[in-house]
Amino acid sequence: MSKKWIKQEPLPFMIIIKPTHKNVVKWFDEIGGVNEKQFKMVLSAKGLSVWTIVSLLIGILSTVVAIIISFFDKRSNFTDWYDVLIPIFAISLFFWLYSLLKPTKRLILDRVTGKMTYPSYGFAPHITLTFIRATVYSNISAGPDGMIMGTTLQARNPYQRDITRGTYDLAPADPEEWWSYFVWYMDKNRPLPPGKAFDPYREKDFERRKAEGFPKPLFESNIPTPEATKQQRAERKRIGGW
Repeated sequence: MSKKWIKQEPLPFMIIIKPTHKNVVKWFDEIGGVNEKQFKMVLSAKGLSVWTIVSLLIGILSTVVAIIISFFDKRSNFTDWYDVLIPIFAISLFFWLYSLLKPTKRLILDRVTGKMTYPSYGFAPHITLTFIRATVYSNISAGPDGMIMGTTLQARNPYQRDITRGTYDLAPADPEEWWSYFVWYMDKNRPLPPGKAFDPYREKDFERRKAEGFPKPLFESNIPTPEATKQQRAERKRIGGW
């Protein structure tokens, strides 16, 4: 997988495909975190993980089993189970501490400055760079048997050569839709992307672009990116020529 990943070309800075409500837009209609200037998305937050709960339940269940066996089997002593129980609870403690100490991972897109901030692996600090310097891939995830499980949108840490530690998933599926949505948002010369989350800011953003003379888009698009109304589209065509 590593060699294939190295040879794979990063996704282009282009609106490749229309972001659908089902796969992308609904996330921001429901949770917000966006406006005409900045886009924030929590990718991973502090809190109890599934593994934390599972490891604790295994530890409790093992302890109960050990007590029952020790009670009914006179040849067995509870201390005989220490070699099993101590590693289980040590693993559970590790997951608990990690859940409490791990940093919250965020993706931040700044439409005004053209900067992008995204996480790196583990406790490494977030990376902030100019959007067009980001290297983002459609990453194929495979199971232990080599079967393809799906694709994720993955960003690479440009300062980390070890690709197993220098990458982070920005979206769990539909990478081309998510990337198109991010590129659309970061093209400050285009209207804001689709979705109710942006509706309160469309008029303000339109007036800002109008005052700038409707400069040409920064990135190419395979799909139309029209203004919210016919009148606005006509005004953009008359002033900006596109």
